[in-house]
Amino acid sequence: MYEVVNAYLENGLKVILHRIPEAKTFACGLWVKQGSSNENDENNGLSHLTEHLLLNPQNPMSPKFGKLMSEIASNGVMYNAATTKEYTCFYFTGLERLLEKCLKALALMSIENREFEDDFFENEKRVVLQEATSFYSSFQQIKERTSQAIWGNIGIGRIIMGDMNNISSANLESINEIIENSYVPNNSILVVIGNIDYTETLNIISNYFEDWRYKKILSKESAVEKSPGIYINTGSGKSAVISIGFRTVPYNEPNRTTVDMMVRMLGHDGLQARLVQEIRMKRGLSYNLGGFTSFYRRHGTIGFMAVSDKTKITEIAKLTSEVINDVKENGFADDEIAREKCAMETSLLLEVDNITDHLRYIGKCSVMEEDFFVENEVRAIKDVTGEQLREVVRNSFTEDNLGVAVIGDVDSEELISNISIA
Repeated sequence: MYEVVNAYLENGLKVILHRIPEAKTFACGLWVKQGSSNENDENNGLSHLTEHLLLNPQNPMSPKFGKLMSEIASNGVMYNAATTKEYTCFYFTGLERLLEKCLKALALMSIENREFEDDFFENEKRVVLQEATSFYSSFQQIKERTSQAIWGNIGIGRIIMGDMNNISSANLESINEIIENSYVPNNSILVVIGNIDYTETLNIISNYFEDWRYKKILSKESAVEKSPGIYINTGSGKSAVISIGFRTVPYNEPNRTTVDMMVRMLGHDGLQARLVQEIRMKRGLSYNLGGFTSFYRRHGTIGFMAVSDKTKITEIAKLTSEVINDVKENGFADDEIAREKCAMETSLLLEVDNITDHLRYIGKCSVMEEDFFVENEVRAIKDVTGEQLREVVRNSFTEDNLGVAVIGDVDSEELISNISIA
């Protein structure tokens, strides 16, 4: 039986505990509901910069935090952070004897690590700008550009990396505003998994986090554009990348697993996927291609991308349309569905076996206002039917849901004319 304990501290901090008997390692992390979807034109990119500043152990204004982080790292603890469209997370993985020190580090970071010297601040801005330069000069941005095309440059359509001009001109006041308004206990979730004692762990958490002050937060609805659109960056060079995307259901919709299965059967990186068969195996048009899903609290994006010689992009777009139209007309075969169910269950259980991936799965589910239970996820996979797949195919693949993102020197008019969803 998969057991989860949910609790709240008096200040509103949500705590999720999951015991893994006989585990020799632990994982713990803090999820804060602050991401690029909470930003505006003036501060887009500053959620990510804030993440960098808070977790950096070299901050001279927080010597206690820096000393503890040094001790943690010296004992083999691995730590990292990530900013997404809807949250920022900070997480630690290590030997079980170091759990309390890591919880203390998370508390110091979230409660006390809020002042930054000018030199430290400017240096971290340079680091983030270098990261942004790398991101915007590569095809890595295509998935984000797909969401931008589908939802607009607002809400979940905003790029996580953000506007480089905003980062360059950012000041401490703008960072402090994000910290003061979003890094509060009632906007955060703390997750701990490992061979833990629930009562003991809750007492430790309460001891370190009880002084984190509650603050009323304003609801931040993520606005989006009414209709999808097209993003084209002409770029240069011999290669180009295309992504054909569609609006879909949010994370907590019952059909989410069905949508995920549909996308995987069409564009999973395995050689059996339909688009891989048509584009790579039969015609050799692309090596790097596949499908992806991005489920959010109130919206969802699915897409199919391919990197290729720029002269082949239009052909790939036409083939992708033909494959989608074929599955709309004829559906999926029973053996395809059975194979994908096995693959999805295997993938899920492998994630759960990795303690860091397991932690991140629980944290994300909680942000999406859904509890994670392995049995429920496996059951959802096994319960998908051919009729449910036909329904999500019909509902997802429509011209009204369609958005396109392209990076590269291609004939945009010819390209768009070859994308047709019946």
